[in-house]
Parts: sequence; structure tokens; C-alpha cells
Amino acid sequence: MFTKSTVFALSSGILLSGCAHVGGLSNRLTPKLDRIPAASLEPVSPTPKAPEYLISASETEKSVVEAASFQVAPLPTPTSDFESEGVLYTLADFEQIALANNPSLAALNSLTQKASGLRQQVGTRPNPTLGYFGQQLADRGTDQQGFFVDQEFVRGDKLALNRAVLNHTLAAQRWESETQKYRILTDVRVLYFETAAAQQQLDAIQKFEEVSKRGVEVALERKKADEGSLVEVLQSKTLNSEVALAGERATAAYRGAWRNLTAIAGLPDTRPTQLSPDFGDIQSSPDWDATYQQILLQSPERAVAQALVCEKVSILRREQVQRTPNLETQLGAGYDNGTNSGMINVQVGAPIPVFNKNTGNIAAAQADYTRAVENVKRIEQSIQARLARAAQEFESYLASVQKYESEILPQVKESLQLSEEAYKAGELDFLQVLIVRKSYFESNLQFIQSRAQLAQANAKIEGLLLTGGLDAPQDYTNGDSLRGQSFGGQ
Repeated sequence: MFTKSTVFALSSGILLSGCAHVGGLSNRLTPKLDRIPAASLEPVSPTPKAPEYLISASETEKSVVEAASFQVAPLPTPTSDFESEGVLYTLADFEQIALANNPSLAALNSLTQKASGLRQQVGTRPNPTLGYFGQQLADRGTDQQGFFVDQEFVRGDKLALNRAVLNHTLAAQRWESETQKYRILTDVRVLYFETAAAQQQLDAIQKFEEVSKRGVEVALERKKADEGSLVEVLQSKTLNSEVALAGERATAAYRGAWRNLTAIAGLPDTRPTQLSPDFGDIQSSPDWDATYQQILLQSPERAVAQALVCEKVSILRREQVQRTPNLETQLGAGYDNGTNSGMINVQVGAPIPVFNKNTGNIAAAQADYTRAVENVKRIEQSIQARLARAAQEFESYLASVQKYESEILPQVKESLQLSEEAYKAGELDFLQVLIVRKSYFESNLQFIQSRAQLAQANAKIEGLLLTGGLDAPQDYTNGDSLRGQSFGGQ
């Protein structure tokens, strides 16, 4: 158990660091939500380019290459607010929609109003009591009758300290609202990039599927002309089946990602439509130590915990003055029929803190304060652990993207070009060319996936490592029990 000097020293340190300020902690902790792009419901109209993975072929395969160039059929026309053809919807659109539709923000707004109402209530003075008194009413001629007023005067600044407690509770609720905004936006960004990647992969697969189908036709024609073999036909069919299966999986992944995205954004059940596949241009890793310090400064999650530390300090101060007795006063005036004269009665009383000195509640408040301080440390360590995992993912995906851009894609592209030339020279058969094309096609799919994963890892870091946009909001209020405790002197 803390001594009085320890408690007051700790309390003073916290108060000097920002606990005495109403409605917040420190300006340096204000979350910089202005860096979130302003949402606009105006869709942009450019059409995204699918990865190019085909080059010119020999005359024998010319029809296969031509088949690869025709456009992917448009997705089913949506039946919601997004209903339009040939338009793209941006990340900013979904961010704005999610912030407007998410029920947890409305719930947190109600909790903030609740804390504001309680702050007003716990500081109100007790109402006076107006009453009638009568004595010796059965003894005619000697009865005494009159009126009285009772009023309790609260001492020790209990009501002001009550308001100080709720000031910090209100601050915690406001920071919780900011925390939830970050959670929502991070979830939207992660799901948006997942959906955009699934869309790009589906487009690429649909294009290559036309090539693989035409490859089967060419293999059959070559066998019919005694230029190919049954093995070539079977392998081309196998390749086509594998591409078709990849298309089915990509379709399921796209629809599932779209449903997740619309669920977190609070949209009704809509059919998928085109998204703007902007994964950003990330070239290098940040300084992770500086990133950690920046997250600590901006984290609303940590600000919530610090506001609760300030709340516990105020509760401790409040419990320490509870033993200061209130004054209970009464003023009465009436008429005494026995003496045919008026009378005035005055009473003043106060409880004597002999048996109950509120030591139990003070000890409990000290324990709550210690727990709140340790909770700040826990959150800081949790942020550090989450950043370590996010940094690991970021660097892994960044290495993948850079490796694909600098080595793998140029290599498979050159391999495809050389295979085409070798085929023209009669050094490779048609099936080997299809296999090389499949390798280039799969490398492009992996590149799309790596870019999306890198964008998702970056979104988590920019979102201060906060996720869970549909989690139930926290209620830090505890009713108006402090006001009731202020009266009666117990």
C-alpha cells in the first residue's frame, strides 16, 4: 500500500503531465486524422490495365495470341448506389462510407454524450427539503406547528472533484472514438487492397484462360495434321483445366473479399464492381525505431489509457476528501399556541469520522491507479510487439515486390521471348511455349499478390496498428455513484 507522500508525489507528477487539463491529455497526442485522404463520391473513369504477359508468336500460334488480346467481359451491373458501368471506385469512397455507416461510431457518440451528462450530474448540489412539523396536536391549546427547511452543505470540494473525475472519463470516451475511427479505416484499407488484388488476378486469369483454350484447339489441329502428338493434346487440356480451376478460385476469392469490404463499410448486399487498384509506390522500409516513437505519440489507444490514469488520480483525490464531514442544517419557523407566540428552530450537525475514515476506498483507489499506470506500459509493449510483426510482414512483402520487379518478371519475360524465337526456329514445340507462358502468367499473379500484401502491411502501420472496426465500443463510465457518495458524510 502506498504512503500518503508517495500517493501525492505520483498524483502531482501525473497532474503536471496533463491530467489537470479538461477534455484531453496533451496536444502532442492528438491523432492526425487529416492525413487520411478526403473521400469523394465522384468515381474516376480510367480503366485499369491488366498485366501484359503475351508477346508476338509464330504464324502457327497467331490465333492464340489474338485470343489473349480481347477484353474481359464486364462484371454484372450492380444494383446499389454503385450502379454504373465503366467506372472505378476509390479507397476514399469506401473510407467515407464506412465512417458514415459504422454503428460502433454512433454507439461511441452516445457513450460520449452519456459521459458528458454524468459529468454535469455528479457536480450538482443536493436539493433542500421543505417540510411541516406539528407537536402536541392532541393537546388542544398547547400544540406547536410550523414549517422547516433542511439543507446539506457538501464540504471538501467533493462535487468539484466529482466533475474532475468525469472530465477524464469524458476524455477517455472521446479518445476511444478516435481509436475506433482508426480501426475502421485500417480494416477498410486492408480489405480494399485484398479486393483490388483479387479483381486484378481474376482479370489476368480470364485473359489467360482464352489463350489456354485456344492452345487446346491448336494442339488438336496439329495432331489432326500429324504435326503434334496425343501427349501434346492431353497436356494442353490439363493446362486449360488448371487455368479454369484458378479462375473459379479467383472468382470465389473476389466475391468473398467484396462481401467483407461491403460489410465493414456498412453497404447493403451489392454485386462486385470495379475498384481503383492503387497499391501505392513503396520503395523502402521506414526507420522502425522512429516509427515506433511516432505511433506512441499519435496513438489514441495509448491516449485512452493515459486519460484513465488521470481519472484514477482524480478518484484517489476524491476518496481522500470523502472523510471531510458535510454540514447538515435545518431552519424551522412556526407558532406555539400554548404561549401564543412564534418560534424559530435552528439545527446544525455533522457526522464525526471516528469509525469510518474511508481507508478501504482510498486503498482501492490506490490499487486502481497502479493498475491504470501498468496498463499504459502494457499498451506500449503491445504496440511494440504488433509493430514488430507488421515490420516483419512489410519487409518480407517489400523484398518480394522488389525481387519480382527487378529480377523475376524481366527473366520470365525474356524467357518467353526466347521461347517464341526458338519455336519459330523449330527448336521448341508448341507445348513448351505454353508452359513458358504459364510460368510468366503465374509470376504476374504472384506479383499482384505481393503488391497487395505490401499495401496491406503499410495500411496497418499507417493505421497505428489498430484493427477491429466492428468490435463493441468500450464504456468507461460508471454511473453517478460519486454524487450519491458525496452526501450523508459516510
